[in-house]
Amino acid sequence: MTLSELLASEQPGPVFRPFFKAQNGRLTAIRVRKGEVIKEHKSPVPAVLLVLEGAVRYEQPGENIVHQLGALEYTEIPPDTIHQVIAETDAYCMLVQ
Repeated sequence: MTLSELLASEQPGPVFRPFFKAQNGRLTAIRVRKGEVIKEHKSPVPAVLLVLEGAVRYEQPGENIVHQLGALEYTEIPPDTIHQVIAETDAYCMLVQ
């Protein structure tokens, strides 16, 4: 199976699918289309957002932090930090927690 098959959906908005789960962590596959937003949220655990294909903008609005991420670039997400992701192009990402 390919990531595009795993993340195939006709529904509008970002698509999230469990990719791998272990006792102490997990990987989540994400697809966002150009202009879609993963709205502000936070996670209780540290994470890494890795862009596999395309481009996204990662923002921490309360701290004025913005990272432009392209293919094979990543950013660390501190725990309990409000953040959002905006697709600059169609993009496939992996969230590591």
